[in-house]
Amino acid sequence: MIVESNSAANLVQIRALALHAFGSEPVAESWLNQYHALLGGAPIVMAKSSSGFAEVQKILSAINYGGAV
Repeated sequence: MIVESNSAANLVQIRALALHAFGSEPVAESWLNQYHALLGGAPIVMAKSSSGFAEVQKILSAINYGGAV
C-alpha cells in the first residue's frame, strides 16, 4: 500500500530529523515518544498522518535552527 510505505518513510525521516536536532539517539527517541502539547500527542504517533508529519517537521526545524515554534 502506498499510504503505509509513505508513513514508514515519513517515520524514518522524522527519526533522522530528531537525531539531528538532539544529537543523541536515546534523547531523540525519548522526545519522539513523549506527549507534546503543541501536537496533542507523541510526535512519533502524530507523524503518521501527513498533517501531523508536517507539524512535527516544523517543530524539529525550529529546534534545529532556533526558531519559534
